[in-house]
Amino acid sequence: MFKGRYWLSNHLKPVCLALLIILLIGFNFILSNALHLKIYRAGHQLVKQVYELQLNAPLDQKTLAALVKSNGFMLSAEPSSGHFKKLIKPELKVFSYKTLNLGLYHPPVWIMESYLFILLNLIVLGSASSLYRWGNAVNLKQLKRLNSQPKELKLPSDTCDRVDIVKTVKTVKSDELGSLYAAAEQYHSLFILVSWDCEFDKNTDLETSFKVLILKSVPEIKKIAVKVINPEQLTITLYNVPIAELDRYTERLYKIIFNVCQSHQKSTTRKHVKLGACNFRLGADQSKVLQIAKAALTLSQNSMLLHRHRLALSKSQEVLFCNEQVINNIKKNKFMLSFQPVFDLISGDIIQHEALIRVRHDMHGLLAAQYFINQVESKNDALILDKAVLSQILTLVMAEKSPLSVSVNMHPKNWLNEEFWSWLSTQMDRLNLSCQLQFEMSEAFFCNNKDALANTLNIIKKHRSNIIIDNVKTSENIPLLIHCEEVIGLKLSYDLVHLVNEKSHNQKCIKNIVNAGKMLNLPVYAVGVETQKELIMLTKLGVAGAQGFYFSEPLQELTQAVFH
Repeated sequence: MFKGRYWLSNHLKPVCLALLIILLIGFNFILSNALHLKIYRAGHQLVKQVYELQLNAPLDQKTLAALVKSNGFMLSAEPSSGHFKKLIKPELKVFSYKTLNLGLYHPPVWIMESYLFILLNLIVLGSASSLYRWGNAVNLKQLKRLNSQPKELKLPSDTCDRVDIVKTVKTVKSDELGSLYAAAEQYHSLFILVSWDCEFDKNTDLETSFKVLILKSVPEIKKIAVKVINPEQLTITLYNVPIAELDRYTERLYKIIFNVCQSHQKSTTRKHVKLGACNFRLGADQSKVLQIAKAALTLSQNSMLLHRHRLALSKSQEVLFCNEQVINNIKKNKFMLSFQPVFDLISGDIIQHEALIRVRHDMHGLLAAQYFINQVESKNDALILDKAVLSQILTLVMAEKSPLSVSVNMHPKNWLNEEFWSWLSTQMDRLNLSCQLQFEMSEAFFCNNKDALANTLNIIKKHRSNIIIDNVKTSENIPLLIHCEEVIGLKLSYDLVHLVNEKSHNQKCIKNIVNAGKMLNLPVYAVGVETQKELIMLTKLGVAGAQGFYFSEPLQELTQAVFH
C-alpha cells in the first residue's frame, strides 16, 4: 500500500500530463467526427437539390459550380499555395441520391472549422491549468497548517524527571475514530528521544529543518510532532503507525537524523547519534511513555554497536481509565455505535455487521471498548453497559430495516446474568426484528462455561438468534460445538490473521480451523485484515469472509459499505 502511494506521489505530474494529452486527443477526435457528419449531411442535401433541379452537368456547368460553391464544396481540387500544398489537400467525397452520383471536393475539416478546434483546446487547457493551480493551493494550505500547528511537547531541564506530554499522547479528533477502529490494536503511536554529539550552525532553525525533512520523508503518516529540547536532543512523535512497521519507522527516522547531523558535521559517525523509542496506545500514562523512551535511549547510549532501541509500553504499565466516568457517560448517552461489515470473499456481499461502541472520555475523546472493558468489573456496571448498547442497536435496526445480521460483543458477566437475559427477552418479544441479532462469544469463555451457558443458549435459540465463536486460535475445541445448533460461525484470532502471508505456522493453524469448521458446516471469518496480501492468503486457505481496515472503516449506517 505504501509503495503504491510513493509511486503515485513521484509520478503524479507525468500521469496528469498523459491524461491531459489523452483528453485533448479524445475531444478533438469527437469534434472531427461531428464536423465530418455535418459535411456529409450538407453534401447529401446538395446532391438531392441538384437531382430535383434536374441540372445537366455538362450543359449547366456554371449553374452547378455556383450552387456547389455556395454550399462550401468544389467540383475540382483547387491548387493550394506552394508552402501548404501537401498539408492542405482538398478531400474528395462522392455523394449519392437515387440515380445521381456527384463527386465533390472540400477543404480539410480542421481548416474549415479551425476556430472550433482552437476554442475547444483553449477551454480544455484553461480548465486543466485552473485545476492544477487549485490543487497546488490546497497542498500549500495543508502544508501551512502542518507548519503552524502548536508545539506538541515541552520538556523542562534535564534535572526534572516528569514531563507534561498530554498533547503528544492525545489523539487528534479527526483521526480518533480511525485510530480506535480495530479491537486488535493494529496501530500504535511512536514517541522517540534522540541525542547527538554534533555541533550545528547557530543560525540553523533545527526544529523547522527536522520537521520539514521528516514530513517529506514519511508522507504516509498524517500526524507528526517534532520538538528540539536543547541543542543536543530532539523528540519526535508519530501517530497511528501500523504495529508491523514500528521497527521500520524507527530505523528510517534514525537514518534521517544521522544524515542531517553528518551534513552539518562531516566527522559525525553513527555512534555519535543515539535514539530511544517507546510505542504506546491511546490513553497511555504520559510520564511512563517518557520514562520508557529514556530507558531505551540509555540502552542505546550504553551500547557500542546498537545505536537505536525501541521498548513497548505493556498493558501492565498503562494507566487505567476511570471506570466511574465511563459508566456515567454511558448513562448520559455519551457514546456512539458504528458498524464493521463482514464481507463474503467470493461474492463480495456483506454477510453481517459487527457493532462497535465508542464512549466519550473527557480527556482522551472517543474510546473503543478495548480501553475500558477490563475496568468494568461489577455486575451492575456490566448490565448498564450492555443494556445501553443493545437498546441503541435495536433502535437502529428497527429504523434502517436492513435484512443483514448485526453481531454484538457482550460483557462476559452478562452471559450468565439472568436479569440481563430476562430484559433482553422482553425487548425482543416486543420488537418485530427485520434482521437477525447475533452474539459473539470468545472461544475461551465458551469452553470454560459450556455447561453453565445451557439456559442462555436456550433463550438465544427461542428468539432465533445465533452465536459467533470469536477469537479462535486453534482447532482443538471446535469438536465441542457439535451439539450447539446456535453457533453458526467462527472468527479467527487477530494474532493468526496479522501478517498471515508471511507466517507458515499461522497458515497451518488457519487451514486446520477451516477444515474442522467444514466438518460442522461452520464458516470461518477473519478479523483485522489490513493488506491485500493477507486477503489473498486467507482466500487460498478457505476463509469464507473477512472484516478489517482494508475493506472499510466503521460505518454509521448499515448500508454504506462497498466491497474493496
